[in-house]
Amino acid sequence: MKNTMKLGAIALIAGLILPLSGCIIVDADVQADDWARGTGGGLLYGAEVAVRGPGEVAIVAHSNGCTEKGDFRADVNSEGSNSWRVRFERVKEDNCKALVPEGKRMVWSFQELGVPAGARVVVANRVGR
Repeated sequence: MKNTMKLGAIALIAGLILPLSGCIIVDADVQADDWARGTGGGLLYGAEVAVRGPGEVAIVAHSNGCTEKGDFRADVNSEGSNSWRVRFERVKEDNCKALVPEGKRMVWSFQELGVPAGARVVVANRVGR
């Protein structure tokens, strides 16, 4: 009887622990240093500029599950001759705890950035992982 109870207790504990073992919690400050350094506005996972039509700039940034477009400020500077430099700066931390390894993709139109259609645009942030 005692062995049956021990095995039952072990099975119950394993049944409770094993499903939780797949849960991953990410520290919300994983890349806070990259943003705080002020080097290029922070590390982005990716960036692309589409000049067809009205034009748009898309970035992929680190996210803990709650990152939104409004969490970033775009610093836009004209470099003359229809050329513009855009640097994205995170102004609000993402303190959620989800695992989002692909990051969050966000898009700004040239109009939102104050850049004329057809302009040459360079994203000044560092890109990598």
